[in-house]
Amino acid sequence: MQASYTPGDGLVVGAGRRWLLLDAVPDAATTERLWDLLTAPRVASATVLDVVATACGPGTALVLLDLTPGAETSATRGSGRHTAVDGVHTLTLGPADAGARAGAPADAGPPARRLVGGVVAAAAVVLAPDPAGPPAAAPASVAEPVAGSVTGSVDGLIDGIPPEILAPRPGPPAPSPPPPALGAVDTDEPPAVPDRRRDEPGGHTVRRGASAPAPPPPARPGAVDSDHDGHTTYRPEDVGRAPTPPAGHLQQSTADTVLAVHCPAGHVTAAYRPRCRVCDAPVGPQEPQRMPRPRLGVLHLPDGERVPLDRGVVVGRAPTPVPGGPQWPHLVRLPAGETLVSRSHLSVALDGWLVLATDLGSRGGTTLRVPGRAPQRVRGHETYVWEPGQVLDLADSYEIVYEVTG
Repeated sequence: MQASYTPGDGLVVGAGRRWLLLDAVPDAATTERLWDLLTAPRVASATVLDVVATACGPGTALVLLDLTPGAETSATRGSGRHTAVDGVHTLTLGPADAGARAGAPADAGPPARRLVGGVVAAAAVVLAPDPAGPPAAAPASVAEPVAGSVTGSVDGLIDGIPPEILAPRPGPPAPSPPPPALGAVDTDEPPAVPDRRRDEPGGHTVRRGASAPAPPPPARPGAVDSDHDGHTTYRPEDVGRAPTPPAGHLQQSTADTVLAVHCPAGHVTAAYRPRCRVCDAPVGPQEPQRMPRPRLGVLHLPDGERVPLDRGVVVGRAPTPVPGGPQWPHLVRLPAGETLVSRSHLSVALDGWLVLATDLGSRGGTTLRVPGRAPQRVRGHETYVWEPGQVLDLADSYEIVYEVTG
């Protein structure tokens, strides 16, 4: 990637495909820590955000972008903005058009300057694909004998191709078609099928809106469910039978650990917050302790149901676990009448104290509604930090609210 920046009052830290832009200038030790995190083999987004919040305050505006193949992710906070057009990524602080001068002519404002990597004062960063791609490999060729060439034996040289190599041989068998990818996210829009599953084995929790129809009995033995997700098998003969103990890998806890302190009321809250995340009481100075992450809150559904944020969540008409997403998530199945919502529409993951929301490339899209601000359309496959009190509206027809609880 080719990077350029516009000088300003913020700070940019990064190199190659990993960049962080924030509207504060931390001390030298924090800046060195951020540089080490961004140049590590793998970027821990939650750790970077925690370091910025601890050193500069939780209200610091920032943009974090990682374009490493296979690990592409971005996170914004406050007035930080990230836009991508035709492979060109723009990181800005302030209004959506604040970074337009990063690639503008010199008379439009401070000129853009090239940046290979490091730490500089900046207001915007533009990352463009490198026009000089990797050199094309020269095709392999086999030299053919030339008329009049030497046919006698010369030490150290090959004077011909042995007959056994020139003899015709059967070609390799045709490769078999690859099997379908397991767990692929399906967001197509077939006619809604009534839900047959209430609770799925294997650690997944299936939730259904109150208006969804009751599960019908199977039509006939061996009938195929066209909306089946490949994770559940219905066996009538198992009804009433004692449950089988789960496999060893299902008994492992999915809880994470976090650095935490306690408020005067005993609530567990983030170590970098000056006030309790639950009751907003001031938190006195104390030594942070690493402990299992508490439940970060609940998701309020329109029908009154609450989904606990003790692990990840996938929401849709027929949700399935997302490849590379949360392990053993709650699968929230929406009512059959929500036809504008995709099968797997929204993924919610927990990273430290952060709640991260991602639209899974849905057809109807997702809108972020923040009190006091204009609604913002969420980009598909881009991760957002979901703050308490904010609303995610699925296909402009199904609103979900994130609330912190004790």
